[in-house]
Amino acid sequence: MDLKGRVLRTGSSRSWGFSELVGLLIESGHPLIIATDKNPVPGTVERIKRAFNAILHTPASSLSVEQKQRDTKLFDYSNEHERDALAAAIDAARSLKNKLESVQKRAPPDVELDELQMLVLRGHTVDSAINLLKKPLAPTENHVQRLVPAPEKDLRGPDILYLKAIIKRQDEQISRLLSYVADLKESLQLGQENVVKLQDKISVIRSQDAKNVKKDREVTFRQKEIDRLSTELVRSKSVNEGLQKRMRKLKQIGLTERNKAVKAVKIVKSFNREAIQAADDQFGLSKGIVLFEDASGGGIAAAELLVHKRIRAVVVKNEMSHVARKTLFKADIPIFSMRELALDLSGNLMTIDKNALELMIEKGQTEIANAKQHEQLCRLESLVEAYKHERIIDTQKKID
Repeated sequence: MDLKGRVLRTGSSRSWGFSELVGLLIESGHPLIIATDKNPVPGTVERIKRAFNAILHTPASSLSVEQKQRDTKLFDYSNEHERDALAAAIDAARSLKNKLESVQKRAPPDVELDELQMLVLRGHTVDSAINLLKKPLAPTENHVQRLVPAPEKDLRGPDILYLKAIIKRQDEQISRLLSYVADLKESLQLGQENVVKLQDKISVIRSQDAKNVKKDREVTFRQKEIDRLSTELVRSKSVNEGLQKRMRKLKQIGLTERNKAVKAVKIVKSFNREAIQAADDQFGLSKGIVLFEDASGGGIAAAELLVHKRIRAVVVKNEMSHVARKTLFKADIPIFSMRELALDLSGNLMTIDKNALELMIEKGQTEIANAKQHEQLCRLESLVEAYKHERIIDTQKKID
């Protein structure tokens, strides 16, 4: 960012070292102020400041994320690092704004404003800085003034001071560059030493790896096999537990039906395909009596599954949907409410007297047959009435 607050360049890279960073700064100009968003100052920032003999701007306290986001919202940047650098530059420019504007107001037209502001920021007063930079003016034939250097023998006090300031800045820059070159040589030497150490370390590691690769592969293969067998064991245990549970339930049902004149009632939690299939997997529903704890919500698909399993009768605690009742009706499967049957709870098993059950099923199937016959008669009567109505209409047409 220049002294007018214009962003000259932004950039960041994890691969930049100190030397690359200094080189990039030199490409953009001579840094006058190095700003940071942190307090205390990071070591790298202090090192860059010394490399350019620049002025260091540090905030009273580290800038908050909210302030950095607010200050940089009008600028483009690629990541948080570039945002932080922009925020630090903006904070520095804001703190120097009044001083730079004051210098601009007092700057004469024949003095470079940037040079004047630089000298003032480095500690000169405005007047002394102007004296250092101002050169004598000589008139031309068309009365337009231009800058001309005075002969050496006629050098005046301001010219000498100006030249001394230029020489001093150049000497400082030469000193900084020499120091920078020395730092680069030292960094290069350290880098070469590190390369040698790393190469030796790589050789040792490769030697060790060559010995361990085969062993590691064998260990990896065996570990994968152990993991596979462990997974298979867990799955087998789960299947075995389910089968044992089913066997216990089936054994209980078999003993109950064999030892007593009762029939087991298979309980299903809800009227849907998933619950029906789960109950069938657990204790079998084929040719059985099914009690639904919740018969609401069931549709044609659930009812057709019951028909496919050849259920003899269905017992419900609450109302069943019309479409489900119609599907079971077509398959001659009677539906009873719990109030119609005398159910007993034997342990954790619901039972019903076999004789009573057979009578109820016979009664239910008779009612279904009568209902179907009634429906057929109604259809026939409807056809006869429709035929009579058509005959009457035809007869009236002939008479007319």
